[in-house]
Amino acid sequence: MTLKYPTDMLETDVDYVMFQAFEYRTNRAMGGQAADNRGGTQGPPKGQPIILYMPNTTPAVLNAQSYGAQTFEGVIGTTGADIATRVAGGIETAGFNMESAASGIDAIKNQFEEVKSNAGPLARQAGTRLLAQIYGRSANNITVMQRGQIYNPNVELLYEAPNLRSFNFDFIFSPKSQDEASTVNNIIKEFKVWSSPEENGGMFKVPCVWEVTYMTGSDQNKNMNAFKKSAMTGVSVQANPSSDMHNSFSDGMPVVTSMSLAFQEVDIITRGDHEDAPTNQGY
Repeated sequence: MTLKYPTDMLETDVDYVMFQAFEYRTNRAMGGQAADNRGGTQGPPKGQPIILYMPNTTPAVLNAQSYGAQTFEGVIGTTGADIATRVAGGIETAGFNMESAASGIDAIKNQFEEVKSNAGPLARQAGTRLLAQIYGRSANNITVMQRGQIYNPNVELLYEAPNLRSFNFDFIFSPKSQDEASTVNNIIKEFKVWSSPEENGGMFKVPCVWEVTYMTGSDQNKNMNAFKKSAMTGVSVQANPSSDMHNSFSDGMPVVTSMSLAFQEVDIITRGDHEDAPTNQGY
């Protein structure tokens, strides 16, 4: 049975959001199970599918990448970075073996010739650093006071990692009948049940992950972003959120109930994910 709100909504005529809980599985292919394109291997579905109206404003989903500024200060910084890059390049090409070791030694020998040509600047920067440490200052403090200059920081922006995406949905329920009020309660309970851990002796069974899908009619909406499987990190429920006083029906059901759902995807989004996405916008 599918839970839906409003209960009289005809899915064939409108856009809506579908939620389905699945038993947790790792987001890597393990134990002979192939990972799917929504993040993770497929566990069995849990609970009932939930269909909710399309919010006026859908959540902003940020595809973010982490970069960090790295400095290679002065001639010491650039020389050290060049040596490390050449040695690492040899290892990446040939693997960590005698060949790569020899390649690394050759790289260091070649770099040493360049070091000799820069012996003066290297020695001066090293001496300035040592002097600065003795007096609890930075090398740049010394050169600023002495010559009104600092060492070139040689800043480079380096890629660090992709970020996992988070998003939130907000819904307002105003049941028009006793049956619809019961459905609202069941929907809220379903989200709470399957996003909570289950006691298992001295252990906890991990909460379910969720598939969240924008739908139009009976198909996935091709003109809105797709989501990977997501952990529900929070369920927030409030009675009569915009009222100055408590209002309820004769059985105590609040006249208006708000629900906020917080999600975080279980896997990163890659270029291939966007290219192979089931929607025109990608993930």
